Amino acid sequence: MNDSDNNSNIAKIIGNNIKKIRNKKHISQEKLAELIGKSAHFISLLERGESGLSVGTVLDICQALGTDTNSIFAGTLDNSNMYNNSFLHKSFEKFDDSSKELVEHVINYINSRN
Repeated sequence: MNDSDNNSNIAKIIGNNIKKIRNKKHISQEKLAELIGKSAHFISLLERGESGLSVGTVLDICQALGTDTNSIFAGTLDNSNMYNNSFLHKSFEKFDDSSKELVEHVINYINSRN
């Protein structure tokens, strides 16, 4: 895969992550655009992976969606070698979606207390 293909794939992953988080929070593209001072068209392009974004915009999106940068960039790095053999990773792979969501809530709760 060349750099251009890789960058396009990363942009699509980031855009998809933003869309998932936005939908989960029941925030429209228009509302997100308003919250970060951008156009709804920009949000649409971003979520389709057709537009890049600056560090400042990433931080603005995180603040508007009440999330962190790890959630926005999830899946963009190949950490498979680092995590595939870990106990947590192996355990998590066996969980059904409901159990994974419960674990996510517990982790978010613990993180919010720090």
